[in-house]
Amino acid sequence: MKKQNSIFLGITLVIVIALSACTAPPAAQPAAQATAIPEIVATEAATEAVSAVEPTATTAPTATLEPTATAIVEATATAEVADVTPATEMVTAAGNVVISLAKNTICRTGPATNYPSVASIPAGQQVNAIGKLENSTSYTYIENPSVAGSYCWVFSEGATILGKQTELKIIQPLPSPTPDTKANFSVTYSGIQQCVGGDYSFNMVVANTNEQIWESISIYIVDANTKIATKYSSDHFEGWSNCHVDWYQDDLTEGEHAFISPFNPGHFDYNPKGGTFFIRVKLCSEEGLKGICMNKEIKVLP
Repeated sequence: MKKQNSIFLGITLVIVIALSACTAPPAAQPAAQATAIPEIVATEAATEAVSAVEPTATTAPTATLEPTATAIVEATATAEVADVTPATEMVTAAGNVVISLAKNTICRTGPATNYPSVASIPAGQQVNAIGKLENSTSYTYIENPSVAGSYCWVFSEGATILGKQTELKIIQPLPSPTPDTKANFSVTYSGIQQCVGGDYSFNMVVANTNEQIWESISIYIVDANTKIATKYSSDHFEGWSNCHVDWYQDDLTEGEHAFISPFNPGHFDYNPKGGTFFIRVKLCSEEGLKGICMNKEIKVLP
C-alpha cells in the first residue's frame, strides 16, 4: 500500500511539473512584444524619414526652375515690345493720312530718282503716309505695302492725299548715292512755245556732262494739278523749231547738248502757263532705251 502511494505521489509530481512547464511561455510573452514594438517603430521612423526626404527633393528643383523660366520669358517679351513701340507710335501718329497715287509709281529708298527702287505702287492704291521733307512736298514717306514694317519714298505730286499733311513728320532722308562720275547729264528748262492749232510744247536743253555716250532719250511731263501727262521717246536727239523737227543727231557725246521740244507726241493741247509741271528725262547708252540709263527730274512753273 505504501508502495502504491509512493507511485501515485510520483506520478502526481510529474504531472504538476509538466503543468508548470506548460504555463511558462505566457510569462515570456512580454519579451516577444518588446521585440516586435522596436521593429514597428523603426519601420515607421524609416517611412517618415523617406517621406520627409522625398518631398524636399521633388519640391526644391520645381520651385527653383519655374520662377526662373517665368522671369526669362517675361523679360524677353518686354524687351521685344519696347523695341517695336517707337515705330508703332510713329505710324499711329501719322495713321490718319492716306495717299493715293495717280500713276504707277516706284517707291525708293530716298526722295530722288538716283536712289534704289524697293517697290512699285499701282495707281489708285491707298497707302499710309508717314512723313515728308522739310522744304518740299514733291515726295512723301510711306509704308511699303510690299514689305511689312519697312518704308520708302514716292513722288507724290498730283496724288490724292486724305488727311492733314501737317500731321506728317519731317523725315531726314538717307544721303544721296554717289553718282557714277563717268555717266551724267543735265536738263535745263527754257520755256514753252505755242504751235499751230493751239498746242503747246515745252523747250529744254539736254547736255552730256561726262564720258558716257547717250544714244536714246525719253521724256515724261505731268501736270501736277490736272494729272494730265505726255510721253515722248526717240533713238535720236532731235532739235525742234516751230513745233517741227529742224535737225537731229544720232547720239550725245561728252560736252554736246540738244534743244528738245517734244511734240506729237509730247505736247499739251492747252496753255500750261500758271501751272506746275514735272519733267522727267531719261537717257540710255543704247537704242531702244537699253543699256546704262539715268534719270533726271525737274520742276517747272511756266
